[in-house]
Amino acid sequence: MLLYLFLLLSHILGEFKNRDSSFLEAAASTHHLIHLMASFSPIFPGLTTADSYPYLYWYKHDSDLQAPQFILWKGAKSSTSEHIPDKRYLSRTTETSTELIIRELTLADTALYYCAVVTQ
Repeated sequence: MLLYLFLLLSHILGEFKNRDSSFLEAAASTHHLIHLMASFSPIFPGLTTADSYPYLYWYKHDSDLQAPQFILWKGAKSSTSEHIPDKRYLSRTTETSTELIIRELTLADTALYYCAVVTQ
């Protein structure tokens, strides 16, 4: 089962840019990072707590002309499984939430970010 949590978190970067474009430029030039958070239900319909073992996938969508781009996946709960190709990204997960951390921000990071939850 795939559950998409639409996160308007990209507008965090977009709002910073709209309010004061120098903010994001300053953040990028000083290698700041940003934390994006998402919450999810630990139990999905038809599954018990023992059955529910979610994996969290993060995607970046920066153009209406192309599909969202895969960033990473990470197991939730106590899982240590993960696949993070770009080391600027980091993810932390708990029983009910996930966090995407983007290091060394640039203007190219301005996008809409999605989190998808898949149960195994």
